[in-house]
Amino acid sequence: MLVALGLETTDEAVYREMLESPALGVEEIAVRLATTPGRVRACLDKLFELRLVQESFEAPGRFLAVEPAMGLQRLLARQHAELIERQRQMADSQASFLRLFAGTGSRPSPGDGVERLEGMDAVRRRLQELTRDAVREMLTFMPGGPRSAAVLRAARHNDGQALERGVAIRVIGPEGAREDTATLGYARWLTGQRGEFRTAASLPPRMVLVDGATALIPLDPEDTRRGALCLSGPALLAPLLALFEQTWERAAPLGPPGDGTAHSLSDHERALLTYIAQGHTDESAARQLHVSPRTARRTMASLMDRLGARSRFEAGLKAARLGWL
Repeated sequence: MLVALGLETTDEAVYREMLESPALGVEEIAVRLATTPGRVRACLDKLFELRLVQESFEAPGRFLAVEPAMGLQRLLARQHAELIERQRQMADSQASFLRLFAGTGSRPSPGDGVERLEGMDAVRRRLQELTRDAVREMLTFMPGGPRSAAVLRAARHNDGQALERGVAIRVIGPEGAREDTATLGYARWLTGQRGEFRTAASLPPRMVLVDGATALIPLDPEDTRRGALCLSGPALLAPLLALFEQTWERAAPLGPPGDGTAHSLSDHERALLTYIAQGHTDESAARQLHVSPRTARRTMASLMDRLGARSRFEAGLKAARLGWL
């Protein structure tokens, strides 16, 4: 399990030996794991850096393993911080990309794969055209604060027409979208029409990417009313598509109504998640909760589905991000 958090197999093996036999020294651990004392010391350095081991107060120079629940919580917090930083870097990258085209004040010709649209009316007309002509998918970054009622009405109208034709729609909004009634209403409507909506703590500037062939990005991320650039061509769109997919993988699914806070969890579900985060198997967690393994597996499968997680590790990470643990 800890391998998924960045530890190598030997690092995890050393950690487990220290948990099971706290009195063992470096030489003894090396013998048990059929490795060298130098390799064990290197593992200890890494575990110490990750705060999975700490120096003993009673015996300076000797290391003790941190209790698993606390250690996993620290690792999850570290992973969360790294994800936020990665999203920030991606947002900065797209902002630089925008400045490359929009900051010069030049007016590229359509043959360059870049068309400049001045003002919101021109942008809305082009967005309506792109939505009307979409045949496969529409991908959207929706950063910033709450949207106006007019903007959300227009989004429902345009998206509704595309969805009726079988176009897949995926939208990534800010975490705050879960707290804004109007935006949350749009998101619930979208998911109810078989679209998808996720949220992320940090987002790149606004973007709409249609069928992998055309993208709209703002001339000025700080003032979208100025207009937008309409981009086409693989060289321009490939990095934007990759950016969207990376952000999508790290974003939290909207899920059923009421799942955005820890209050939606039952005591049984919260306890099960906690045991799984501590490294218990479904069977072990079931024994702790005095339920059948089948019940534990069914509950865990339901939680993973609600979190949009494909593994127990991912479920633990997303649950921690949402404050469920």
